[in-house]
Amino acid sequence: MGVKPLREIICKLGEKLGFEAEREVPASTSAWVDVVWFDKRFRFPKPKTTETLLRVPKLPVVGFEIEYKTATNPKHVKGSIANLDDLGASMGVLVLGKENLNALRKYAQIYREKSDHELWEILLEKVRLWVNEAHPKTRIIIMTEDEVREWAKRENIE
Repeated sequence: MGVKPLREIICKLGEKLGFEAEREVPASTSAWVDVVWFDKRFRFPKPKTTETLLRVPKLPVVGFEIEYKTATNPKHVKGSIANLDDLGASMGVLVLGKENLNALRKYAQIYREKSDHELWEILLEKVRLWVNEAHPKTRIIIMTEDEVREWAKRENIE
């Protein structure tokens, strides 16, 4: 069995925790959130591609934006934060995929010889700064792919 995609793992985690998990949720006309955990007590169909959550009585509790390999770019990170803000959930989670480490290594010679641990520290410092600069309206958590996968293992999902 291969490695499960992050999106699938996050959905399974949400379902195990008692949420309704949906992929590619239209938070607004220009913002789509990768995964959203909804309160199951408000059971309505997923918004159609032509409507947003403004027209569907669903309660988003947690939204996830996954930066597979674009977390080295402040515009992408800030865009993800804006999407999570548009969602209006109680909490937003920005998940940084491992491919970001390779993107850093390609970006500059200084990063090529660093360990994964060192690169995570560098990247997390940058992303924390960019999240802060975005002035999020919602609580934002930053997680790495490894942290999500470890969480899934603890829950017997991966």
